Amino acid sequence: MQSDLNFIFEQLNKWFKSNQNFLNFDKTCFIQFFNKIKCTSDIQIKYADKQLSLANETKFLGLFINSNLSWKTHTECIKSKLSSACYAMRLVKPFVTINTLRMINYSYFLSVMTYGLLFWQNSPDSIKIFRLQRRLLEL
Repeated sequence: MQSDLNFIFEQLNKWFKSNQNFLNFDKTCFIQFFNKIKCTSDIQIKYADKQLSLANETKFLGLFINSNLSWKTHTECIKSKLSSACYAMRLVKPFVTINTLRMINYSYFLSVMTYGLLFWQNSPDSIKIFRLQRRLLEL
C-alpha cells in the first residue's frame, strides 16, 4: 500500500505540473482516517526527497475534518462564531427594528449555521448549535 500511495502521489504531481499548477509541500498534508479502533499502520508519503506531514484535522472548503470524522472541531468553531453573533444582536436590539434584526439573523447567523449542515447535523455535538439558535430566537 505504501508504494501504491507514493506512485499515486507522483502521478498527481505530474498532472499538476502538466496543467501548470504546483504543490506547496510545506502546506500539503494528508489525513489517515480511522474508525473507533485506531490502526497502527504508519503511512509515509514521499516525493522528491520530501515527506508529507500527517495531520489529525484540516479545514477543507470551510469544514473542519478530522481523522475520526467526528465534527467536534467544526461544531466548536461554529459555536464560537454564533455566540459572538448572538452577543452582537443582543447589543443592537434596543437600537434597531425587528426587521433589521431578522436581516442580521438571515445574513450572518443562518449563513454560518447552515453551511455544511447536511454533513454535521447528525453529530452529537450539533445540539449545542441548535441551542444557540433557540437562544437567538428568544431575544
